[in-house]
Amino acid sequence: MKQAVRWSGIVSLGLAGAGLAVLHILPTPRLHATTGAVVSYQPWNFLSEYVRTDYAPIMIACFVFLGLGTLATATMLRYLRREAILLTVAGVSLLLLSLFPTDLADLTTDAVTCGQSTRIEPCTLAGRIHNPISTLVFLPIFLVIASVCVRNFRQPQWRRVTRLSAVCGALALCCLIATPAYLHLFDWQGRLWTGLTQRSLVFPALLWITGLLFLSEDIAPRKA
Repeated sequence: MKQAVRWSGIVSLGLAGAGLAVLHILPTPRLHATTGAVVSYQPWNFLSEYVRTDYAPIMIACFVFLGLGTLATATMLRYLRREAILLTVAGVSLLLLSLFPTDLADLTTDAVTCGQSTRIEPCTLAGRIHNPISTLVFLPIFLVIASVCVRNFRQPQWRRVTRLSAVCGALALCCLIATPAYLHLFDWQGRLWTGLTQRSLVFPALLWITGLLFLSEDIAPRKA
């Protein structure tokens, strides 16, 4: 049973990674606003905004696969109650993101702009639900990473996972540093939290969860 859960999670996360890669390889899509406006998708648009393009089925499938893979990881770590609960929250949140599409973001400002005429479209109920749920993906994962690093000092079997955390953290840091430099090339004057910043965290997190799933048997407590 454990092996089935483990490999279903690995396959799910692999399909999610492949889907996200395909989205970045396909020709640049167009974003469709509820007002009828159509604009080109840009690198600084958020990943979730793919659901507002012709590639919506792929992005929705990615949300589902990411959710299932994260829930599989939570199941494999069920002997760690705190970490398993946090990963379950992240997994359920990812599944919910597939049901509540995002509004097209106003990237010109960090302020809340719902109701302002400068937006490409009005805010919707689904979009208002989407935004806080997306936070419930990142925060639990970061808390689990921190918890794993703390466990490393007490339980040597967590050393490999901690090293993986350090590698993924370094990758995220490099991407976060490179993002403003890239935006500077376009004389960017908009918000700081863009799709590029999001990607700097999403892809290392996906790599970490997949690695954690691969290493889950190594860190499991041994029966006497």
